[in-house]
Amino acid sequence: MARFLRPKPIGLYRYGSEGLDGDLENLSFADPIPEAMRGFGSNFYGPRNVYGGGARVADRNMPTRLRFTGRKRRLVDFDGQQHMYLVSRRFIDLVEGFQKEVQYFPAECSWADGSPAGQFFFFFTTVLLDAVIREKTTATWTPLRSGGGLWQPKEGETFAFDKSRLGNTHMWVDPNMPTNGALITEALRNALTDANIQSFHEATYFEEI
Repeated sequence: MARFLRPKPIGLYRYGSEGLDGDLENLSFADPIPEAMRGFGSNFYGPRNVYGGGARVADRNMPTRLRFTGRKRRLVDFDGQQHMYLVSRRFIDLVEGFQKEVQYFPAECSWADGSPAGQFFFFFTTVLLDAVIREKTTATWTPLRSGGGLWQPKEGETFAFDKSRLGNTHMWVDPNMPTNGALITEALRNALTDANIQSFHEATYFEEI
């Protein structure tokens, strides 16, 4: 099975953050940017679009200091901040046990009063992969004028993924699903669960064939 990897709020609210250095409005992928991403424009694909991923990210402008808003709270291994994954070292070590094609940037975090909250990392998969088995997928395909198209699934529609195309990949971004975030295999999902990595949604699963 495969599923989308999405953060889940802890408690009643999802709190925000602000970068204390860098320039969050001007993050970009590192050159050369995959051609599949160029076609959509920088406002459609990018490190800060639905958690990013699918290509290496340039380190220029990436914040190294992050301040959480709101009250102090229990921090988790897997979260979303600034439209990117923000994770612990424990999360990184676990994912790297499955694949090395990932990238992360350290951020020293603090609370609103300036006291330290620990080190976390902005995290991306660098794998861009189309592993959808089209003849076994019921999701809606929307053609684009520029050629190609997008998967825009409606309620009750589903995907099927080709295990042979996935190979040793366990976390990837599909170039035809730029607004859905990264996908993970069931093997990686089970490892995250067994290690008590918190906190991600139990998203709808799709077949791996």
